[in-house]
Amino acid sequence: MHPHHQRTIQRMIARFQSDPAVLALIIIGSVARGEARADSDVDCLLLVDDLAYGARRAAHRLSFNADDLCEYPHGQAGGRVIDLAYLPDVAARGPEPARFAFVQALPVFARLSNIAELLAPIARYPEHERTEKMISFASQLPVHLSYLELGEYSRNPYLLAQTAVELVLFGGRLILAHNRMLYPNRKWFLREFERAPSKPDGIIELARQLLMHPSIAIATTFCERILQFQPWPQPAEGTLARFQNDRELHWRDHSVPLADS
Repeated sequence: MHPHHQRTIQRMIARFQSDPAVLALIIIGSVARGEARADSDVDCLLLVDDLAYGARRAAHRLSFNADDLCEYPHGQAGGRVIDLAYLPDVAARGPEPARFAFVQALPVFARLSNIAELLAPIARYPEHERTEKMISFASQLPVHLSYLELGEYSRNPYLLAQTAVELVLFGGRLILAHNRMLYPNRKWFLREFERAPSKPDGIIELARQLLMHPSIAIATTFCERILQFQPWPQPAEGTLARFQNDRELHWRDHSVPLADS
C-alpha cells in the first residue's frame, strides 16, 4: 500500500468513526489486495446500521464519495454503502463478482468484534455450485461457436464480435471453475484467467487472438483446447437443452438479465 493511500484511509477512519451509525469501514479492491498502483482508487464498503441503510436506500444514496480526503493528483476514494444483512447474504448466495470484491477485504475500522468472522466465508469459492456451473459453461461453447460461424459466413460484425466475447467468457469461466477461482468482473477477468495454474497450453494467447481477430479457425481451436483439456461433467439433458434452459428459458423461472430485457 502506498503511503498516500494509507494517509487517505486514516482520514476516512477519522471521518466515519465519529458517526455512530457506521459499523465498519472496509477497504476492498487493489489497495486491499496489495496490487495498487500509485494512482489507484481507494475502494471501500461502508457498513451502516439498519436505520441508516434504510434512509439511504430510500433516498437512492447507496454510494459515497470521499475524494476530498485524497492528497494525490486525481485521487478517488469511496464506494458502496451496505447493511449488516448484506454480509451473510453475499456469503450464502452472492454472485462471484460480489464475492471477489471481498478477496483480502481489510476492515480498518469496526464496532463489531466478529467482523473478521463475517467476512471470511464471502471470498471462498462456492463449491456447492461448481459442478453445475461447469456443465453450463461447457454447454455454452458449441452453441456460441455455431453462432460465430454464422457471423463469419453472413459477414455480420456484431454477431462475430459478440460471440467471440461469449466464447472467451465461458471458456475462461470453465477454467476458473476447474481451478476453484472466482470470476472477478470484466476488468480483471483476463488477468485471473491467465493466473489459473491448470489450463490448456497457449489458451491465453488464443483468447486474445479470438477477441482481436474473431474467426472460425481461431474459435474452433480455442473451443477444442478447452473442451479437450479434461473430461468435463456432462448435462443429463444434453448440451443444447442445457443451453436453452440457461439462456432462452431462464426468464420463466428467474428475472431477465438486463442485457436481454
